[in-house]
Amino acid sequence: MFARRTLLAATLASPALAQGAWRPDKPIRVIVPYTPGAINDILARLVGERMQDVFGQPGLVENRPGASGSLGIAAAAQAAPDGHTIAVCNAANLCMNPFLFANTGYDPKRDLAPLTVSVRLMNALGVRGDGPIRDLRDLIARAKAAPGQLSYASSGAGSSPHLAAELFKHQVGLDVVHVPYRGSSPGMIDLIGGRVDFTIDNLPNVLAQVEAGKVRALAVTGTERDPTLPQVPTFQEAGVPGYEMYVWFGFVGPAALPPRIREALGTGITRIVEGEETREKLSRAGATLWPQDGAGFARLIDAELTKWGGVIRSAGLKLE
Repeated sequence: MFARRTLLAATLASPALAQGAWRPDKPIRVIVPYTPGAINDILARLVGERMQDVFGQPGLVENRPGASGSLGIAAAAQAAPDGHTIAVCNAANLCMNPFLFANTGYDPKRDLAPLTVSVRLMNALGVRGDGPIRDLRDLIARAKAAPGQLSYASSGAGSSPHLAAELFKHQVGLDVVHVPYRGSSPGMIDLIGGRVDFTIDNLPNVLAQVEAGKVRALAVTGTERDPTLPQVPTFQEAGVPGYEMYVWFGFVGPAALPPRIREALGTGITRIVEGEETREKLSRAGATLWPQDGAGFARLIDAELTKWGGVIRSAGLKLE
């Protein structure tokens, strides 16, 4: 067992860290700005489990939910810039919340250091499995024929499923009613029961109901079809040119982190995520490996702020 663990450590350790780059001198706190169980939490725990092998210090996961993810991200922004506190982040809390809330407690460009993007996943649009809507063009036609009559479920106001549907509305010019729920499960129950007409939810949540025959998937939000639903077209294939949305997940620290610490954390986390066991577990959770370094992450933030700022302002969305 000792030999196996030593081999694992040697395999995971990044060359930069092995050659005297920055190393922490105490455990690394990994803040998850949501409750346990979702992909944010899964990613944090998988990375935390391997930090000892890469950094020589354990990762301690701390769930700090609240304010649609803003509370935990604000805590990371305000932490000492010594590399010992980082947070899991996503498109919602970095690039949507700043337009939805009057005060999140942080500016994503001024107060945070982008370390690395790790994974992303698609959303999928689903309708009731035994309902009359057969494809995306049919849904669009029905919505346009009866403005304000069709409704869609989301896992909460300001969530990525909510904003995915707002992007759809914005690009197609639809008048449909948003019905927010506390999480995906109750919205899915009402979709299956016929009390709402559609949802655009994280693919793993939709996939389980598609496999059970209770939901029909009409389109996925990526630029390519997902291998778990190869028969389901992308939005672009189904008649909505230019529609694209991925929910991505990465890591940030406080803005004043020195460059050498940023590089060491980003490189080390990426090495962990690219490890075979971690990659397989993330794949089973519905996520696809999508590593981006700090510079690439900064560019992504710029692009996503522009995209979602336009959608949210167009929809007139504001949350308290």
